[in-house]
Amino acid sequence: MNRGDCFAKADAALKEKVAKNRDAEAQRVEKLYQQIPRLRQIEDALKDNISKFAVFAFSGNKSEDAFNEFRKRSLDLQKERSEILIKAGLPQNAHERRFYCEKCKDVGYTEEGNCECFKRELSKQMLEISNLSAAYREKTFANFDLSYYKNPVDKEKMELTLGYAKRYVKNFKSNKENLLFMGRSGSGKTYLSCAIGIALAEQGNYVCYVSAQDMISEFEAEKFGKGDKTIDTRRYYDADLLIIDDLGSEFSSQFAESVIYNVVNSRLNSGKPMIISTNYRPSELSGAYHERIVSRLLNEFLTPIFADVDVRELKKLRR
Repeated sequence: MNRGDCFAKADAALKEKVAKNRDAEAQRVEKLYQQIPRLRQIEDALKDNISKFAVFAFSGNKSEDAFNEFRKRSLDLQKERSEILIKAGLPQNAHERRFYCEKCKDVGYTEEGNCECFKRELSKQMLEISNLSAAYREKTFANFDLSYYKNPVDKEKMELTLGYAKRYVKNFKSNKENLLFMGRSGSGKTYLSCAIGIALAEQGNYVCYVSAQDMISEFEAEKFGKGDKTIDTRRYYDADLLIIDDLGSEFSSQFAESVIYNVVNSRLNSGKPMIISTNYRPSELSGAYHERIVSRLLNEFLTPIFADVDVRELKKLRR
């Protein structure tokens, strides 16, 4: 499924909810009319008055008395309806069918663009294709626990990095930077990359999260005809944000290096941002990858600082 599929599925999901709401509202209003038959009679009379006024207006008749009669008839009926609803202890709009989304009147967009109701459906679809599984969806900014960083210096580092990650999401549309998360295993690199990905997907961005090894395996299967024939690696080039986790854990080979270089270089050339996490230090990257990859990682990516703390181990001790 690609970005276009997400928009189509979001549109279909919204239309389904609008239709269900429309049916529920029709049943509610019908029940109201059954309880208070006079309300239906008033509604029919108002429609009839409008219809007759339309005929009058297009007839060329400019009689002020006739116009005032139509107006008086409409106001009298509306007043009677209001009095009935007040007596029944009901709101003045109880006879009206309510929209699923009052902001856009159920069309899915406003003058500012896509409505919030559509964006909610789109964010669900974007999360589905992001590879951020249910296990990762707890890794949000709200759940990030700074209490594991006992040392004041470590805590300050992670406060700064957490703040930067939040700003990255806030400024994503105008400032699409590439991030290289380097640090020891368990220091929070995967957590914050997931938190950024989830937040951006919920805003309707096309996010793709993948481990370095899984990405290479998919390219290998696609190239050599192995496994699932439905594999489509285009998402690694098309996604608004590509998150490659655990670079350096993949099986080292010339093919693997070629995949990493091609993906990184293509996205840099097209201006599409990436977040790459690795346990390697800069010097270790130089020993593991060709200079053309290392140069791009160290010079084209920003490197937020992570504290030298294994949070996974600390969580295990707490349990």
